[in-house]
Amino acid sequence: MLTFDDRISRARVLLERKGMAANEFLSADIQGSWTRCLDLGLDPLQEPDHVIIERDELGELREENKDLLHLAQAEIQNLYSQISGSNFAIVFADRDGTILESIADDSFGSIADATRITPGCVWKENINGTNALGSVVQSNRPSTVHAGEHFFKSYGVLTCVASPVFDPMGKLVGVIDASSDCRARQHHTHALVKMSCLTLENGQFRKAFEDKLTFELHNRREFLGTLQAGLLAFNEDGSLVAANRQAHYLLQGIQLREGTDFDTIFRTPFKTFLDNRNRAFVASLVDRHGSSFAVATFYPAAPAKTRSRKALAPPDSLCVGDDLPRMICRDTALKSIINQVAKATPLSVPIHIRGETGTGKEMLARFAHSTSGRRGRFIAVNCAALPENLAESELFGYLGGAFTGADRKGAPGLVLQADGGTLFLDEIGDMPLLLQATMLRFLDGGKVRRIGGSKEHQVDIQLVTATNHDLEDAVKEKRFRADLLYRINTVDVRMPPLRERSDLPEIAAAILETHKHLLHLEKDALDAMIPLPWPGNIRELKNFLVRMAISTEDGVITAEQVRRELDKLRPERQDADRPVSLHDKGCDIVKRAYERHDGNVSAVSRELGISRTTVYKKLRVHPENL
Repeated sequence: MLTFDDRISRARVLLERKGMAANEFLSADIQGSWTRCLDLGLDPLQEPDHVIIERDELGELREENKDLLHLAQAEIQNLYSQISGSNFAIVFADRDGTILESIADDSFGSIADATRITPGCVWKENINGTNALGSVVQSNRPSTVHAGEHFFKSYGVLTCVASPVFDPMGKLVGVIDASSDCRARQHHTHALVKMSCLTLENGQFRKAFEDKLTFELHNRREFLGTLQAGLLAFNEDGSLVAANRQAHYLLQGIQLREGTDFDTIFRTPFKTFLDNRNRAFVASLVDRHGSSFAVATFYPAAPAKTRSRKALAPPDSLCVGDDLPRMICRDTALKSIINQVAKATPLSVPIHIRGETGTGKEMLARFAHSTSGRRGRFIAVNCAALPENLAESELFGYLGGAFTGADRKGAPGLVLQADGGTLFLDEIGDMPLLLQATMLRFLDGGKVRRIGGSKEHQVDIQLVTATNHDLEDAVKEKRFRADLLYRINTVDVRMPPLRERSDLPEIAAAILETHKHLLHLEKDALDAMIPLPWPGNIRELKNFLVRMAISTEDGVITAEQVRRELDKLRPERQDADRPVSLHDKGCDIVKRAYERHDGNVSAVSRELGISRTTVYKKLRVHPENL
C-alpha cells in the first residue's frame, strides 16, 4: 500500500506529465476521482489491470438484463447513426459497469480493442481509474472525461461521455457511454447520450407498466410523445404506481409517492375523468395548483380484455405560428421526423434539415422553435441571398462607421436578434466560404463580436439549418467546410418529397381551406393528381390548386378541370419539335436556376457566373417568373 508521501509523489508526477497544475484543468469531480484512485493504491504510470469476464458469465448477464438490453440495443444503434463516421464507439453497460453491448466505427475499432471497450470488459473506477463509465457507476451522475483527465496514461487517447439509466423507481440499472478519439471530440455528444438514456428510461417505464393505466402529460399538446412529457402509471382504483423524472418536474410541489391518489394530484376526480372523456386519446387535466396539462391515456393490455392500448403519435397537424398555415403531418415518415426534432429542441442541439425545394423545411424549423419553449424570436436567414461582401455584417452586425457606407447608428446583426430564440439558416449550402469560417468560430463559443467592435456578446440560440443540396458532395468539391457540416448536423433529418408522402389529400384539403369560399375537390380529380411527380412539392401543389380555385365557378374542382390544367402545363408536340435557338436555351437555363433558388436572383447569378442584370434580361422572356 502506498504511503501518503508516495501518493503525493505519484500525483505530482501525473500532473507534470499533463504539463499543468491541477487547479488549472481539473474539475472537482475529476480531482475527487483521482484522489480515490490514489487511495486505492492505483499507479497512474502503470497499465491498468483489465478485468474481462468469461463468455458464459457474459451470456448470463445479458439474459438477466434481456428486456432492458433489447431496448438499449435499439437506442445505441440510433445514437450511433447520429454520430457514426466520427471515430466513435457506443456501449451499454449494466449497473456494475460490465459492457453488455457495443458498436464502433471501423476507424475506431483498433482503439476500442486496445482500450478494452468491448463486451465483457468491466469498467469501474477501482479497476480502470478515472473514466466516464466508471464515474457514472460510482456517482449515478453524467460524466465526461477528456484525454489526460483519465487516471491511466493509456486512456489518454480517449474522450468518454457517459450517462446513467434509471429504472422507474430511480435505481441505476445501466450506463450508455460514447467514447471517441480525443482529437475528434464533439461538443454535443453529451446531450445526445443523455437524450438516449431518457428514451431508454421511458421505454422501460412503458414496458414495466403496460398492465397499468398510463398517462402521458405536458403543458403543451405538441410535447406529447417527446422526452419532455411526464409519465404516470395508475392502478385501476386511481392509486399511483410510479412517475418518471419529468412528471416530478412538471408536477412540482405535489407528492408523487407510490399509492398517492389521483384525486389528490388533479382537480377532476378519477372516475369522472374516465367516464367523461369517451375514450378520447388526448384530453385535459388541471392539477391541484391550477396548472393545465394535455393528457394522453394508454389503457392496460391486460387484464382488461375490452380495452386496447393505442400507440402514441404526433397530432395530424401542427400549428407553427399564429399567422401561418397548419403543418399537415399524417404521413408516418414525417411523424417520425417531427418526434426526432421535438426530442432535440429542449437540449438546444443543432438541427439540420435536408429536402427538395417546397417540402416544408421552414415549417419544420418553425415547429422546432415552437417546441423549444424559447421566448426569443424566430430569425430566418436565406444564406443564398446574403451579398458576399456584406454577409458578415448582416449576420453579426457592425458599429457605426465600421466601413464605407455603414449606418452611423450601426446594426446588431441577425444572430444577435435571435438571442434567446431560434436562428434558421436556410440554403446554408450557398453560404460563402469566408462566412463559413466565421460561422464556425461563432458556433464553437457562442459569442458575437460586431464588425469594428471589441466587445463580445454571449448568445444563446437554437440553431436550425436547411438545404436542398448534397453537402457531402459540396465538402468533396471544397465548396463547404467539413468541420462546419459536423457542427450543424447533430440531428440530421430529411423532409420527404410530396411524391413519397401518403397525406397528399389532407395537404390539398388544408390548402383549399384557406380560401374564403368553400371549395370541394372531387375524388376523381384527386386521383388524377396523386401520381404526379410534383417536383416543386407542396409549393407547386399550392399554386396548382390556386389556379383550380380561380377557374371554378360552383366551388367544385373536377377531374376534367385538373386534366385541362395539366394539358396546359405539358409542352405542345410542335413546340417540342421546333428547333431551339441558343438564346432560348440560355433563357431556359436561367429560368430553371431561378426556380431552383426560389426566385433568388443573387443565387442564380452566383451559380451561372453571370451578372444580375443578365439574369433579369433572360427572365424577361418568361414574365411569369417576375
